[in-house]
Amino acid sequence: MSTNPLLNNSTLSSARLDRNTLKEQSTRLLRSQIIGGHIPQGTKLTERDLAELLGISRMPARDALMALENEGLIESKANGRYVIEVDEVDIQHLFQVRLVLERLAVAEAATHSSPENCAALRRNLQEMQEAIARNERDAYVQSDLEAHQLIWQQAGNPYLLSMLNSITGPIFLFISSHTEFQRNWHETLHMHTELTDAICAGAVVEAIQSIEQQLNNSLDLSEKVFDKLRQQKA
Repeated sequence: MSTNPLLNNSTLSSARLDRNTLKEQSTRLLRSQIIGGHIPQGTKLTERDLAELLGISRMPARDALMALENEGLIESKANGRYVIEVDEVDIQHLFQVRLVLERLAVAEAATHSSPENCAALRRNLQEMQEAIARNERDAYVQSDLEAHQLIWQQAGNPYLLSMLNSITGPIFLFISSHTEFQRNWHETLHMHTELTDAICAGAVVEAIQSIEQQLNNSLDLSEKVFDKLRQQKA
């Protein structure tokens, strides 16, 4: 059996993709496997291996890898593409930038709030709650990420959306890799609910305060994780 985690990934190998949306489906599937930690950080990814595993041609496989490179989940090196490896400095820098951008995103989403947008956000809250009830980490992390992506989309600024997509993937990759965040699910859901309520009410100041609290809590927990890792190495 191959030692490459990509080739041994049963979820990818058993996937059945619609030929009309190969790029989107393969990108989503590969993203979920990376963020879920099923393809470890530092794993080499090739077009050939991904195409063979999914039963698709190299073109959509290449497109999926490029899309995830743009999202910051994959990095190119001289000898190929690899799943990124995230360290403490990366997380600090990413949260610093993310906080600035998400303040703007939630403010714009609250300013342009609509019944349709609110319905989408509340459906997402239900998905998060169901994932918690089933204790399904992958489903929870995916719904958590999608909650933020819905807000970015509702902000209506494609450049803001692109920038947030490019920096948030590595953060969720880190979050999904540590059980400390799993113990925080209910609190995170509560904060998402408060944020959704503020956006749907058009309350810009409250929405900004809510996202600040949410991201600062995540950063504080990240620092505790790194403290624990340092103690384990000592």
